[in-house]
Order: sequence, then C-alpha cells, then structure tokens
Amino acid sequence: MPVDYTVHPDLSIVLVLFHGTVRTEENIEAFLNYRRHPDFDGLQNVLMDLAHCRFPDNFFAEMRALGDRMRPYYQTRDPRSRTSIYAPGNVAYGVSRLYRSRVNPDAPYPIGVFRTAEAALDFAGLDPHAPGLRGLLRPPPARGHIAR
Repeated sequence: MPVDYTVHPDLSIVLVLFHGTVRTEENIEAFLNYRRHPDFDGLQNVLMDLAHCRFPDNFFAEMRALGDRMRPYYQTRDPRSRTSIYAPGNVAYGVSRLYRSRVNPDAPYPIGVFRTAEAALDFAGLDPHAPGLRGLLRPPPARGHIAR
C-alpha cells in the first residue's frame, strides 16, 4: 500500500510513510485505519514523510473529498496534537500546503509543512539531534548529476 503507518506510543507519534503514487482513497483508508488502531491516541502527533511519493493528476480535484471524508478522523484528534509534514520535493510541498489550507479550517490542531527533516521532527515535538530519531524520516531522493 502506498501509505503505511507505524504507531510509536513511546514517542507519542504516528509515522506515516507515503511511497509511489498515492491516490486519495489510499490516503483516506490509511488514516481511518489508524483511527481504529488499538494504539490510537488523539493526542499523538502525526509525522508524515512525503519524500518518496507522487500524486496522480486528479489529486488536486479530489482534495475536497479528502477533507470531507476524513472529518471523523479529524474530530478524534486532540487540539494539542500536531501534524508535521516532511515534503522536501516541490510537488509534495505544494500539495501539502494545499492540503493544509483545505484542512486547517476544520482541524482542531496545527499542521506544519517542512522541506527539512529537522524542522518536521522539531514541529512534531521530537529532538532532531536525538540518536535514532533522524532516521525516522527518509532522505530526499537523490538528484542525478553528470560526472565530470
């Protein structure tokens, strides 16, 4: 599945990894499944990693459906929790900012969109310099370079 999540109760976060082409339905399904997970806690921060994903052409058009269908999930989140989105690529960053502007009016919690792993970890309440925590997020995809 292009959207996987791992609950880390010890860190009070859920890590959500996006990979490959992510469709709206897969995004919705992952978060609604997380809501039903036995370790779900509305106070957990969400740390999303969009470093290695793509979105289909119609994703922008489906953004409204995403917000509407995820309303039950949004309502179970505690206002003190946060959603931190790590989106180092231009497209993922733009899609994430659109998501934030579409969801923020309904979300009781702050949503941050970041190009660096350090900033995303910090916003999620994690020390980006702590051993092992930096490895939670994947490095941005390598860019091709011409050897000289």
